[in-house]
Amino acid sequence: MKRSLSLSSFVVLGLMTAGGVSPSAGASTIVRFDTSLGDIDVRLYDTATPDSVANFLNYVTTDRYDGTFFHRVPQSAPGVSADFVVQGGGFLLNDSIFGATGIVTDAPIGDEPGLTNTRATLAFAKNSLGATSQYFFNIGDNSFLDAQDFTVFGHVINDTLPVVDAINNLPTINAAAAEDAPGEDFDEVPVTDFDQVLAQNDITNSEAVLVNNVTVLNFADGDYNFDGGVDRDDFEVWESQFGSSVRIADQVGTTPDTFAEADGNGDGVVDVVDLEIWRAAAGILDGDYNGDGFVGQADLNLVLLNFGDSVLPEGFDVTGLTGGPFDGLIGQNELNDVLLNFGNSAAPAVAVPEPASLALLGLGAAAGLARRRR
Repeated sequence: MKRSLSLSSFVVLGLMTAGGVSPSAGASTIVRFDTSLGDIDVRLYDTATPDSVANFLNYVTTDRYDGTFFHRVPQSAPGVSADFVVQGGGFLLNDSIFGATGIVTDAPIGDEPGLTNTRATLAFAKNSLGATSQYFFNIGDNSFLDAQDFTVFGHVINDTLPVVDAINNLPTINAAAAEDAPGEDFDEVPVTDFDQVLAQNDITNSEAVLVNNVTVLNFADGDYNFDGGVDRDDFEVWESQFGSSVRIADQVGTTPDTFAEADGNGDGVVDVVDLEIWRAAAGILDGDYNGDGFVGQADLNLVLLNFGDSVLPEGFDVTGLTGGPFDGLIGQNELNDVLLNFGNSAAPAVAVPEPASLALLGLGAAAGLARRRR
């Protein structure tokens, strides 16, 4: 008798729990799926879903995903992908679909809802007992799964989503005849050579999409473009992604494209916490508006001479701003940053003027300059 499981069978009905994720300055984990169609890089949501990340990494570090295959890509019609999910993490192929076996799994874990199942996210499949090893990449906006508490614990990054899409667009084979153990679901197995599979009446390593291994990548905190260094280019990545969120609580209407390259602490949103992670790694000083590694008279002059302006002057380094992107006005916030950090240096300390008197001078001069400039 044919046993056919679908994603819909991995459902535990329950109430949706929104948000509730507290920000943290800790860095998040990045992993790479080495597949037979190319690499898939994923930032894990360590802060938002710590138990799920720990569970996933336990399978990674014990090599249990090595040699598994993507066993399910749902179809809306014969030969037409439903653009739903790409599912794997459950079975070793052993070079024949008829010899496929489930991987050794640990005890199921509970749900960690709060992040939405939108495109490019990675989530755990589950049954009535919870989630073990099987995961799926969301191809479309599957936010309807949020109500069933499917836990999103990662997001595809680093321009590797085309590999997931390529798997999604492969033809599939109904290999239900090979199902001989509970939980096996081989109705819609993606293959790279449909005709060869039919000719040999089998899916081997040559035709399946294999996961050769999953490894943890060691990028520095704040390296948001993954080039091996922490510099101004990473700030520009953060700036372009600022506000991107996969938190259910942040969604209004249709979920837009989301990003996670600059979600440095893995809490599901690119925000000022991630900026501070980059600033700390890059050695950026609050109030260093000329970017010379020292907060001093030059920075104070830069603020005072442009106080009240809505356009950043040439030479004004926005990475010295605190609290987020430029708010559209050089004003009291920027002045305070200089005065409160006057004398700070990325290099060994040097003698500087006493900032207490500068504070009074700065406040009065700023007002006067603002009036004269108008």
